[in-house]
Amino acid sequence: MNFVILDLEWNSSYSKKYKGFMSEIIEFGAVKFNGDFEVIDTFSMLVAPQVAKKLTGKVKELTNISNEELAKGGSAYTRVLSKFKKFLGDDILMTWGTCDILALMENTNYYEKNDRIDFINRYCDLQVYCAEVLGVYNAGKQLGLAPAAELIGIDPADYVAHRALQDSMLSMSIFRNLYYPEKFPKYLETADQLHYRLTFKSYYLTDINSPLVNKNEFNMFCGTCGSKLRPLTDWIVKSKGFTAVLLCENCGQKLTGKVKFKINYNGMSIKKKLVPLVEEEESADGEKHEV
Repeated sequence: MNFVILDLEWNSSYSKKYKGFMSEIIEFGAVKFNGDFEVIDTFSMLVAPQVAKKLTGKVKELTNISNEELAKGGSAYTRVLSKFKKFLGDDILMTWGTCDILALMENTNYYEKNDRIDFINRYCDLQVYCAEVLGVYNAGKQLGLAPAAELIGIDPADYVAHRALQDSMLSMSIFRNLYYPEKFPKYLETADQLHYRLTFKSYYLTDINSPLVNKNEFNMFCGTCGSKLRPLTDWIVKSKGFTAVLLCENCGQKLTGKVKFKINYNGMSIKKKLVPLVEEEESADGEKHEV
């Protein structure tokens, strides 16, 4: 079993076609290695930009890539992608986070009018895998490449930051220290699974009669005495969720109950909140639903 770690560098380019900015890829860098972490081959190519002819100052400063270097040594995106496909073959592809995959989808869609990256056989988000192995996974805060290296005693300064091949080599060094063959397989995805996950749009349920809405979630309890709160109003749709005025018959206090049902790629998340009642809320009009 061989692995390929891909890293991309890109420029924030304004596209007249999209009428907005896109992450225009300017460099591919990848390392291929086997299960013993012996390097089999490397891949490094510059991409000649077509959307924006000049790099932003920030990108030039971070990467030390010049406009002249891209003009002389860069190849067309489709040519670089074709060569990378051959380099990857049927091996497992990994990237540090999904930003590179999203940029790959965006650029492929721009040039080939298809955002699917079906040439991937199996894929692993190395960032998620390493964060979970290290016990520092946080869905709201991604683990950076340099901080991950420092956590396991690797000096990121030994690698040239923000150059694609060097970042992929640093990723391999981190992976070498955290590779557990028995844990790794559960992090693998097919191309279809990856595409569905990255293109899935989360949404809130606002139909109280939906079979996905568990009515028991509207039962709320007083934070002071623990008594079950009695609804004084019907639940109404408000701010992508449901709101009602609730009464604690034991304490006598009135509260505003808020419940939100959000459908995510990996299931439903439910957020419940109690806040002091604002008097104007008690008489506010809204679309009412009985529970």
